[in-house]
Amino acid sequence: MAQAKVFIIMGPSGVGKTVIGHALLRRFKRLSKIVTYTTRTQRPGEVDHIDYHFVTPREFERKVAAGDFIEHATVHGDSYGSAWEDLKRLAQQGISTLFIIDIQGAKILKKKIRDAVTIFIAPDNMNSLRVRLARRRSNETQEQVDRRMETARREMAQKDWAEHMVINRQGQRMEAIRAVAKIVKEYMYPHATK
Repeated sequence: MAQAKVFIIMGPSGVGKTVIGHALLRRFKRLSKIVTYTTRTQRPGEVDHIDYHFVTPREFERKVAAGDFIEHATVHGDSYGSAWEDLKRLAQQGISTLFIIDIQGAKILKKKIRDAVTIFIAPDNMNSLRVRLARRRSNETQEQVDRRMETARREMAQKDWAEHMVINRQGQRMEAIRAVAKIVKEYMYPHATK
């Protein structure tokens, strides 16, 4: 039987953590993503209340003041937060939860949910990360990409903080997905993996 756990996937922007997270959600029926609240602009193809809860800065600040968030942080000028209510609702149903966030938010979460499982997704190298960022964020300026790269360098310096690390090599996404899925399975179904 599955054990309800909290999984935190983190890593620099552009490393593929969202793609890996969504692959996990398709593989594990007893795993659900915590939908993050954000003040950033909705991108083409994103669906409100599925990819993110898109809110105004004023709404976000109201939720902060009310103590609605487990964690919240400002990254690249936009605010992000995860709601206690969502976590409690899923836990009551015996469903494991998945957070896909930056390392700053992950550290706050780990202090509040000590048995959360932390998985850092790393690029094979910083040059491949820059290529991915430039390709995936084609609507951003060079200055924005440079800022993301600077943040990525700071995050990579903290990668050993996580309990697990998986490298998402350029062109080998399925290998990274399988590696993360193996970690998740070991925690959700501990008796099945022995």
